[in-house]
Amino acid sequence: MQPLTRTPNVTITMGELRRYASAAACAVAIALLLAACSGSAGRGSSYASGDPNLAAANPGGGPIDPFLTNGDAVLSALDAITARSGRPLRVTSISADQMNGLMVDVQEPEKHIDVDRYVVALDGTLSGPTPVKLMSLTGGPITARDVDARAFDPHAIAFAKLTPTVREAIAKSNYPDARVIEWEFGGIGPDDRKYIYLESARARPVAVVNPQLNIVRMQF
Repeated sequence: MQPLTRTPNVTITMGELRRYASAAACAVAIALLLAACSGSAGRGSSYASGDPNLAAANPGGGPIDPFLTNGDAVLSALDAITARSGRPLRVTSISADQMNGLMVDVQEPEKHIDVDRYVVALDGTLSGPTPVKLMSLTGGPITARDVDARAFDPHAIAFAKLTPTVREAIAKSNYPDARVIEWEFGGIGPDDRKYIYLESARARPVAVVNPQLNIVRMQF
């Protein structure tokens, strides 16, 4: 077989060329596979990692929920939800816990009677919309007016202050080992649920807060 001339000093046969090409393709494929595996194993959440000094460990053995104590992560997640749900973003509840991440029940902008749940998991994955079944406190049918009355802008909650509020709650609990396991906001009115739940080896303190994330009182 006539060799192919590559340079004045280097010649290869067609068979060698095929072998080199095959080897190169394999090397590229292996490199891409290793990069993908390495990326998936070490990628973590796009919302950073939870702080073990403030948030409790995931009982399922997974990562610590960054939304429990990082207000910037919460605000970034709300932006991602808004991009999918549409504007204006109005919610009937927002919460975070150790295993699920951030859970937000969003009023549909175009059909106010409907509420959908969006979940941002600990790895940053956004799921939803999932329809939420609403219950009437009066026993009658749910109306758009009922949902309007419950819905609120989650940006009215001062999530930028979440980290210092958590630090203050741990200090006021008088349990240095206390860590956040969950928080929930069912509204921003004076009678709505606004709690940060802590857990220590000997107690489960609760910080009652207002929309400005000032601690109103501690419960034990």
